[in-house]
Amino acid sequence: MKSFAFGGLALLATSCLDDIDIPDPTPAAYVSIYQGSATAPDLNIFADNNQVTQQPLGFSEFIAYSPFFIGERLMRYTSASSTSSLLEQNVTLEVEKVYSIFLSSKDDQLESTLVEDVWEDPVEDLAQLRFAHLSSELGEVYVEFSGLTTPITPNVKFQDITDFAELESGTYDIDVKSVENGESLLQIDGVEIKERFVYTLILKGNEDANETSKELDLQLITNYIGA
Repeated sequence: MKSFAFGGLALLATSCLDDIDIPDPTPAAYVSIYQGSATAPDLNIFADNNQVTQQPLGFSEFIAYSPFFIGERLMRYTSASSTSSLLEQNVTLEVEKVYSIFLSSKDDQLESTLVEDVWEDPVEDLAQLRFAHLSSELGEVYVEFSGLTTPITPNVKFQDITDFAELESGTYDIDVKSVENGESLLQIDGVEIKERFVYTLILKGNEDANETSKELDLQLITNYIGA
């Protein structure tokens, strides 16, 4: 996996600083959080007693990779207007590893899925992409990209997150289909996939949503851009 340079600024010193002890950087893991629950309120998020969110996190918003203390951490999620927890979950974070937390709702109950993010160093003409199924109303699905002879995903259930896989850069029409009957559930045309980019394609929202912003849709987010 490509190395991250989140906090490792080079330290430049002259001989007159030889006697100053420079502390080693604090060991950290790196975590991104995606709010994929269409029924949850805007959320404040805490790791132990430390508030992670600078402002409440709304549906389809995310926190980019940020350093977290390693070890077992208690993740706690509250509404923006209350201190009562909607969800508490212990997670274990290892040094220098990279993770994503995907929030979703099942029967209107907030749930979270933690995955370790592992991809190869991006290369010319290729991107890498994974798929996250966060639409609770849909059963198993698979995803087709125009011009490719096989689906880019296996059969994917709600709350499943696939591994990253290589994909040629280009512009694609995307079709999300039901495993049960092959019916097209959602089509998005003209999606640009750039070389050396690492992406997550997220299926989010609900078909019967009362708000347009929470209707069934796809969202493409960038995890990493290679040199």
